Amino acid sequence: MSDNTETSLINTPMTCRKRPAFIEGCIDASPVSLTFVFLFFSIGAASSEAGFSALQAMVMTLTVHAAPLQVFLTQHGVSLTVMSILLTTLVVNFRFVIMSSVLAEHFKGVPLWKSLLCAQLLSISTFTLSTGKKDKIDNLHGYYLGCGVSTLSVAVIATVAGFWISTEQGPYLKAVIGIILPVHFTALAALSWPKLKPLLVTMAGFALTPVAGRFLQEYQIFVVPFVLAGLMLAFDVLKARHAP
Repeated sequence: MSDNTETSLINTPMTCRKRPAFIEGCIDASPVSLTFVFLFFSIGAASSEAGFSALQAMVMTLTVHAAPLQVFLTQHGVSLTVMSILLTTLVVNFRFVIMSSVLAEHFKGVPLWKSLLCAQLLSISTFTLSTGKKDKIDNLHGYYLGCGVSTLSVAVIATVAGFWISTEQGPYLKAVIGIILPVHFTALAALSWPKLKPLLVTMAGFALTPVAGRFLQEYQIFVVPFVLAGLMLAFDVLKARHAP
C-alpha cells in the first residue's frame, strides 16, 4: 500500500466509515427485538386460546403493533363490538398521534408518502430509540426504518411461533412472560436518563397499576396511563405559570 493511500485512509472522516443508518438502527434495536420474542410469543399463545386463527393473530400484530391493545383484544375481542374496538384502539393508541408529530419534525426532508408508508413501524420502542439518536445521527429516518423493520419482523414471527408452539402455557412460562412487559418499558424509561420524568412516571405506574387493577380490572391499562399523563401535564402547566 502506498503512502498516499495510507494517508487517504487516515484522513477519511469518521462519518464516511460509519455503518449505514438502517443497519445502525437494526443493531440498536436488537435488545428490544429480544424482548419482543417473549412478549409477542405470549400474545400469539393468548390469541390461540381466545379462538383467533393464526392468520388473524399475525395480521393483528402486523396492523396493530401495540402490545397493551393486543392483550386487551385477545382477552375481550370476541365479545367486543366493532365500535367498541375502534373506540378502544383510539384511546389506547392516541399516544401515537403525539409521537408521530414529534418524529415529523425530525423527518422534514422526507417525502410525505415515505413517512406514511413507514407509519406502521411506529411504536414506543422505535420512537424512544429514534428520538434518543436525533442529535447523534444524520439520517434519522433510515435509523428509524432499521429499528422499525427489525422489531416488527420479530414481533410477527414470534406471534406466529407462539400461536403454533405454545397453545397452553405452563406456570413458569406464564411467570416469565408476566414480567417481560414491565421490564421492557422500564428499560425504555432508563434510556431517558438523566431525565427524571420518565423514570418517575414508570415507578408511579408500577405502584398504581396493582391498586387500580383491584377496582378497574382490565381497564386499568387505560386509566393509569391517562391519569399519570394528566398529572404530569398539570405539573408542567403550574411550573410554567410560576416560572419567573
